[in-house]
Amino acid sequence: MLVASSPATNVIQHLENSGHIYFVIGGTLSEVFMYLVKQDDPIEGSFITYNGYSGEIGSSPKISTEPNMSSFPIIEIQKQDLITAETMNTLSKL
Repeated sequence: MLVASSPATNVIQHLENSGHIYFVIGGTLSEVFMYLVKQDDPIEGSFITYNGYSGEIGSSPKISTEPNMSSFPIIEIQKQDLITAETMNTLSKL
């Protein structure tokens, strides 16, 4: 819910050798946080959707304009290592 209420949220996709990494950077006035997910298969669509009433999370090829829905664009990073191999190794042990 905190991510969905952030004023500007993008989901960033980074293709690592063994999978797709998605992360969201957000925060409050005093904290910064990063949620990270690694998957074998890519998320279908260009947007992650969140239904604020039911809590359902999904994906969509287009932005949702319904009042109870939040849409977060997936930004694909193709040729830059945003997360070092050392950091990924540490995260994989969590």
